[in-house]
Amino acid sequence: MLQLKSKGLLFIVALLSVFTFACIIAFKSLLNTDELVYNFYAEQLAQRQIEELLETQQKWAWIGYAIVPVIIVLRTSLVATCLSIGLFFYDMEHKLKFNSFFRVALMGEFVLVLVGFVKLGYFLFIKTTYTLQDIQQYYPLSYTNFLDLNKIEPWLIYPLQTINLFEIAYFFVLVVGLQKLLSNSFSKSVEITAVSYGSGLLIWMGLVMFLTLNFT
Repeated sequence: MLQLKSKGLLFIVALLSVFTFACIIAFKSLLNTDELVYNFYAEQLAQRQIEELLETQQKWAWIGYAIVPVIIVLRTSLVATCLSIGLFFYDMEHKLKFNSFFRVALMGEFVLVLVGFVKLGYFLFIKTTYTLQDIQQYYPLSYTNFLDLNKIEPWLIYPLQTINLFEIAYFFVLVVGLQKLLSNSFSKSVEITAVSYGSGLLIWMGLVMFLTLNFT
């Protein structure tokens, strides 16, 4: 059972949440996303409708901030569960508490937070002319940056985006975490992570592809 108050886990979740809040606020203020939304819908909606849309977004923006810690905990719990289930097949899981897996997965969240800041920097200093669609589709250091996404089926975009250097970095954070946790060899930790987290990632990608196919 997960106990966030143990061993500073609550502090790490709070720290990750603060970094995420900062990234969201920076995106909104520095990239002027309201103007991008206005330009995106300019040919589809009347001016008053766009203004109402922006007002609604501002009114309920607090919900987006409120669920950030929840998303972090849920995402980390899913990864920790994958690691725990993976170790079941190696007859090791009975020796470790779920909090241990959660802490390993939580360290990987710092890689995901870094993605947001790198993405922000890209549009601030490199691609300074952009649209709302550019921001939505761009993923730093991803294979999709070499592709024309307009020619790719929507359901294929997410799995192709997962082919990126940050995903590799996230994987090896899990590997190193498991290596320290289990006190085993690096190669064995790579194997366990590939079996556990890799299987979970494939299932998640399949779910996203299925939903995209059915709702787009």
